[in-house]
Amino acid sequence: MPPILIRQKMTFAPLIFCLIFTFFGLSPGTSQGSENYHQHFSEACRLWEVPPRLALAIAKQESGMNPWAINVAGRSFMLKTQEEALRLANFAWEKNYSFDVGLMQINSFWLSKFNLSPALVLEPQNNFLLGVWILSQEIKRHGLTWRAVAGYHTPDPERGRRYAASVIRLMPMVELVP
Repeated sequence: MPPILIRQKMTFAPLIFCLIFTFFGLSPGTSQGSENYHQHFSEACRLWEVPPRLALAIAKQESGMNPWAINVAGRSFMLKTQEEALRLANFAWEKNYSFDVGLMQINSFWLSKFNLSPALVLEPQNNFLLGVWILSQEIKRHGLTWRAVAGYHTPDPERGRRYAASVIRLMPMVELVP
């Protein structure tokens, strides 16, 4: 893992994420359709040693596997196009609202922390990459437990427990593609 991704805000974080995205051949505007989501997802899980079934269940719980899902201040929008999603994410960003974006519902906190644009994080492959990294940090902190799953979603223990239970129920239902 790139050392600058640990703990505090670092000015080189966007560069590191861009290098990782470039290594995987990813960038804003390279969305290739749902048939490739599993490939990018598997690469991210391998990179940060996260169980693919767990990470995929989180994506299913977070967005229903809709790459253009946006949540603004607690209100969910299941948009049909990347353009609509980007328009709403940019609006929320400009208004300084808290929002979640994409398949893994990456919170705007992370965009601010690493100075990443909504367009970059909205791309499905980039969203997986960052989301799986966030999950890997929670697993390092709590071990492979329900607390790590809960920590991906919320710092609130009771909300986290309910969230983790929902994700765990989804795990047997997610399909892994080799």
